Amino acid sequence: MDFLNRHLWLKRTLMFLAILVAAPFAGYLLLFIEVVGLEVAFTCLLILINPFLTWLKMHVDDIRTTFRAISNNLHKHIMASPVVYFSHAASSTALFAITGVIFVSVAVWLPLFIVGARYA
Repeated sequence: MDFLNRHLWLKRTLMFLAILVAAPFAGYLLLFIEVVGLEVAFTCLLILINPFLTWLKMHVDDIRTTFRAISNNLHKHIMASPVVYFSHAASSTALFAITGVIFVSVAVWLPLFIVGARYA
């Protein structure tokens, strides 16, 4: 802080840049600069940031709670247990190896045969 007090131009430049960043959202800060000065406008900006930070913190907490609930539900699900997962994966792999080619050919050609038989 002592550095900014020694270099007043740097302090004012940083305050002005902060106000310019916030100007699209709070245009009246530029009017405050015109009427009462840069320091008062920067103070008003700091006062206005507090409700926004409270709102943002509330929403971030809601998002964290939601993701925590989703994670807990996924870990408690029956499919998350290794025995169930590996048995389903093994049976699915075996069934695809046995009937995969037949299933794909039937899924592609059977509708054509049915439609062709109807109009033949």
